[in-house]
Amino acid sequence: MQRSLADLRVLVAEDESLVALDVECMLQDLGCQVVGPVASVEEAAERAATEKLDAAILDVNLRGQRSYSIAEQLVSRGIPVILASGYDDAKLFPENLRSLPRLMKPYDEGALAQAVAAALTPAQ
Repeated sequence: MQRSLADLRVLVAEDESLVALDVECMLQDLGCQVVGPVASVEEAAERAATEKLDAAILDVNLRGQRSYSIAEQLVSRGIPVILASGYDDAKLFPENLRSLPRLMKPYDEGALAQAVAAALTPAQ
């Protein structure tokens, strides 16, 4: 059963300000509450540790640092994570994160909505 996206608290970690603004607007159009956006691994780690979150969209490369540790932290807490990247080759991701939903850049609202919905749908 697909969960509604309305009022979900979604962490957005994206270091390109125009892309972050675009993602924030798309999520708000879907009814989500955006946490952030944040532009660094440090900021993302702090928000991941302190905020109540329903999901997260993490750019894989934040200012030259990989966000994999944040993804692992969130997954360990049971929070759905979507990895965002300009690369779609699963071999580029650590093996323990390869099954996470991915969102290709540039984003479009339909793909974003599908990725968030897929991340929130329990595996059958």
